[in-house]
Amino acid sequence: MKKRTVKTTKKNIVRILTAVSAALVLVLSAPMVVLADPAVNEEEVKKKEAQAQKEIQENQRKLNEINAQMGNLKNKQGEVQNEITALSIEISNLMSDIDILEADINATEDSIVQAKADLEEAIRREHDQYEATKTRIRCMYEQGEENYFTLLLAAGSFGEFLANAEYIEKVYEYDNKLLEDYQQTKQDVQNLKAELEEQELELQAQKDDLLNEKASLDRNMSELRATSADYEQQIQQARAEANKYTAAIKQQNNLVKQLEKQLENQKKAAVAAAQPVDITGAVGGTAVMTGNIVSAGPNAKFHGAQYQVDVGVITSANGSQKGKDICMYAIQFLGNPYKHAGRSLITGTDCSGFTSLVYAHFGINISPGSDYQSKQGRSISYAEAEPGDVVVYPGHVALYLGNGKVIHASSTATGIKISNINYRSFTDIRRML
Repeated sequence: MKKRTVKTTKKNIVRILTAVSAALVLVLSAPMVVLADPAVNEEEVKKKEAQAQKEIQENQRKLNEINAQMGNLKNKQGEVQNEITALSIEISNLMSDIDILEADINATEDSIVQAKADLEEAIRREHDQYEATKTRIRCMYEQGEENYFTLLLAAGSFGEFLANAEYIEKVYEYDNKLLEDYQQTKQDVQNLKAELEEQELELQAQKDDLLNEKASLDRNMSELRATSADYEQQIQQARAEANKYTAAIKQQNNLVKQLEKQLENQKKAAVAAAQPVDITGAVGGTAVMTGNIVSAGPNAKFHGAQYQVDVGVITSANGSQKGKDICMYAIQFLGNPYKHAGRSLITGTDCSGFTSLVYAHFGINISPGSDYQSKQGRSISYAEAEPGDVVVYPGHVALYLGNGKVIHASSTATGIKISNINYRSFTDIRRML
């Protein structure tokens, strides 16, 4: 197995995280701006809001970068963990092979012990037979050959003579055969013992090879675990930095909400003095107008504070008359239902369907689909936002009315309603006109 090396450049990660920490120190140490005076300058507040949104977008970009780094580290850590798992299985199989070899070695050693005992017994029996044969030969020699001759002559018949001669020959043959058998047995046992000893050496060599292989795998396992622990440390460090960015984004969003509240309070007096706007005759309108307030009509599905708007929000904002006309048309459908993929301002539509249908009433074609609309027109900053612009959120779009308000087909639970632009973090504003 090849030795693993950590490919992730730790210096780059450390450099990124160090830069992130330095930036966060500046962001998080900046005091929250609190405007106590309600008579604030609108242009100044919008600049501050734009700056806050710019900081939110930058912090979000860096947060996404950190999250991408964490994702990459987690993927690499997952690869290492997979290798650790595979290596654990390999080591387990190796240990099983070693156990089998040890059992074979033990059995062979037992066989060698038995072979040694058998060899000793064969040597003893060969020695005994050899000694018995020598004794018999010595006795025959001492008695002399005439005893055999006498034995032959003492035969009463020729048949008995032959029988006595055969007996003498068989005594010699028996001694020789018995001695040869014992010698062969001894040789066979010696051969078996040598074979078993050679087999034991071979098994021991195989065991040593497996033990060396296991030692190598154990070293690789140690390196992989150290690599995984290093990735985990980097992930934890990146997660801590991501949490700081999340806190910074939350702080800036709170600032934007505070600034919007300041503007909203300031505009109430100006709106009260605004001239009533006649919206009578708008095609398909279902809302009703009382003074300067446009509310969901009696036949609307939803009613309440979220389904009414003071038209001064639109008329007092900077921007083109065309954009204001678009917004005045859009607010007539307050309280109407939301319907996924629906294409009716009365019976139901979804978020991108709402904006595309409103624009279509004025002969302007924008594609339905929040993802498509997020790429149409041109991107502008929050400070440049005017009535009629499309506000882009993750997976959602709304129509900007002015003074921090949007109208949008929100959900099946809330339908077409009014919200603050920062009711959730938006990612872009698109100018379609």
